[in-house]
Amino acid sequence: MPSKNCLTWVNGELGNVKPYSMQWYNYKLLQLDSLIAIKEFNELKRELNSLKVNRKLPPMFSVHMRIYQAKLDLIDGNKSHAKKLLQLSLEDLQQLNQSFYSPLRMIKIANLMQDLEQYAQSLTLLEKIKTDFESSRDIYLKLDLYGNLGHVHRHLKNYDAALANYKLSLEFAIELGNEQQISTLYAHVARMYQATNQLELAELNFVEALVHAEKDAQRSTVTNSKINLALFYVQQLELDKGRVLTNEIDGEKIEIHQKDKWKIISDTLKTGQ
Repeated sequence: MPSKNCLTWVNGELGNVKPYSMQWYNYKLLQLDSLIAIKEFNELKRELNSLKVNRKLPPMFSVHMRIYQAKLDLIDGNKSHAKKLLQLSLEDLQQLNQSFYSPLRMIKIANLMQDLEQYAQSLTLLEKIKTDFESSRDIYLKLDLYGNLGHVHRHLKNYDAALANYKLSLEFAIELGNEQQISTLYAHVARMYQATNQLELAELNFVEALVHAEKDAQRSTVTNSKINLALFYVQQLELDKGRVLTNEIDGEKIEIHQKDKWKIISDTLKTGQ
C-alpha cells in the first residue's frame, strides 16, 4: 500500500471525529508517525508547532510529541537539547511500562536508547524481547523488532548481524505490503551489503529500494531512494549513472536530513567532469 494512501486516510479520519477527543489524539499520532516514516520533516514540524498551544495533552501523547521534537532537533543538529528530551521520554516510557507492559513500547524504549547512544543496553533489551516473543505471530511486532535489531547491530558495526536482521524485517514488511517500509528496508539491506563489500548485491538492493519507492509514489520516498542510489554510484566512481539520477532530482526540495549526501554527490560530480 502506498504511504500517501495511509496519510490521506488518517487525515480524513481526523476530520470525522471530535477535535481533542481520545480518538482524535489516536489518529493524530498515526498522522505524525506517518510523516516521520516518510521523512516529511517540514510538514511534521508544522504539525508539532500547531499543537504547541495552552492545552493539557494526554500523557502518552505528550511523550510522543517530545520524541518527535527530539528527532527533529537531531536532524537540525541540536543534539544537546534532543538528548534531554529523549532521556525524559525514556524515563516516562519505562515508568509507564512498569504499570502497562507492552512489547511494542519496549521496542520504542530500545529505539530511544539507540538515539542516546546506549547501544549495549538497547541490544540486551531487544534480545530479551526476541526471546520472550519468539512464538508471536504479530507481524508488526516482528517488523519493528528485527528492524531495530538491524539498527543496533549497524551502530555496533556488526554488519553481518545487521544484514541478517534487516532481511528478516524486510520479509515482514513485504508480508504487510507497506511499500514505504519495503523501500526503506531494501536500502538498509543495500548499505549492509556495501559495508561488507558485496557491491553487486548492494546495487541490486538500492535499485529495489527505488522500485518500491516509485510504487509508494510519495515524492519524499522517491527522492530519498534516488539520492541513496546516486551516492552509491558516485562512491563507486560510476559518475554517469549518478548524474542520470541527480538530473531527476530537484535540489531545492531536498529534506535537511539528505543535504549532506546531496553535497557529496554534487561535489563529486563537479570534480569528476
